[in-house]
Amino acid sequence: MTEPKQFNVYFKSRSNPRPVGTLSVSDIAAARPICYFVYDQAWLDSGFALGRDLPLIPKVFETSPRNPLFGFMQDITPGIGARKLHKFVNKKDFTNIELLAHSQEVLRPGALGIYESVQPALQAKQIGPVAMDLERLMMGHINISNIDNLYNALSALPGERFKLGFIACKNRNVISKFTLPDPDRNLVHWEAVGLSLAKRIGLKTVSAELTSYRGMDALMSTRFDRDNEGYPLAFASAQALLGAAPDSYHSYLEVADILNEDGSAPTQDLEELWKRMVFNMAVGNVNDRLDNIGFIREDNGWRLAPIYSVSPTPTPLNRRHHATGVTHDCDGPDLVKAVEVARYFGLKPRKAQELAHEITAFCAQNWEKVASDLQCDPIEMDTMSTAFAKLQR
Repeated sequence: MTEPKQFNVYFKSRSNPRPVGTLSVSDIAAARPICYFVYDQAWLDSGFALGRDLPLIPKVFETSPRNPLFGFMQDITPGIGARKLHKFVNKKDFTNIELLAHSQEVLRPGALGIYESVQPALQAKQIGPVAMDLERLMMGHINISNIDNLYNALSALPGERFKLGFIACKNRNVISKFTLPDPDRNLVHWEAVGLSLAKRIGLKTVSAELTSYRGMDALMSTRFDRDNEGYPLAFASAQALLGAAPDSYHSYLEVADILNEDGSAPTQDLEELWKRMVFNMAVGNVNDRLDNIGFIREDNGWRLAPIYSVSPTPTPLNRRHHATGVTHDCDGPDLVKAVEVARYFGLKPRKAQELAHEITAFCAQNWEKVASDLQCDPIEMDTMSTAFAKLQR
């Protein structure tokens, strides 16, 4: 058995790192270890709770074998790219804790860190060869030319998509998403379609653009968890703040609770959240998981982060099941139910009905033009038409 491992969790502020607490892990090599966490006294005095599973009180918190990670750990656990790279290098699967321990701090989401020293981020001029190495990794090839640069560009990035993080022109901190070939659709193209539609109806989205690296399509977006000077911002997903297990089912009503209980601008953000729920129905984004709904911490509470993940999926309306439901007993694209719960988001029924009509009609009427403008394949557009089928009110 591996010796217990201890991490000092800190907040990457503009000045000096602020201690948040101590994370102890029973066995970093175990697939389902027991984790312990205790807040630092200074953070108890002036910080904020990292989630419902970690209320801001002086206590030693403990995870269970059923749900072995605290919520904030799920946010900063590296994703598929890092996992595949470490398996390539070490010839074995890494556990979540091992991935955390071996990831590059400068890439880590949000402002929570576990190491004080950081390496500089890669620059855009270095990314061409790194993207080629990433493609080789995605395809299972063994001739990767620069493991170190590839590690420095992806090792701490979360999620189920392959990504690279680097500094682009004008000192922008960006992430480029890539995708494995899909027989039905080019995922990065259709994410760009979704983000473009969301922006055009007035929703807050990341700044993103389609690009390519030596022929490989990618969606490059400016990091919303960094300020204009590149400093990390406090970020948490709805999954982390609710202390939810990755595979558990939850509703938008529970996400709204985050804003009702500790939002810095709940009136604006609750309406925005409701409109996003309807928008996801209108574009077939059934992958609206809690970890794809984010928040940025301000001095007096949480603000809804921009939309950073949209994945239109061509599933017929009567067979759609959204990852996050309208209510605890409704996970389908049900506008009637959405209007029924609108009061919880600060909307009167008549306004909710008008907004629902505007959002769904706009997406149904404009998705083909947006897709054509983004040079989506006409054959894919035929396949994807099911995702944008107009919903009945």
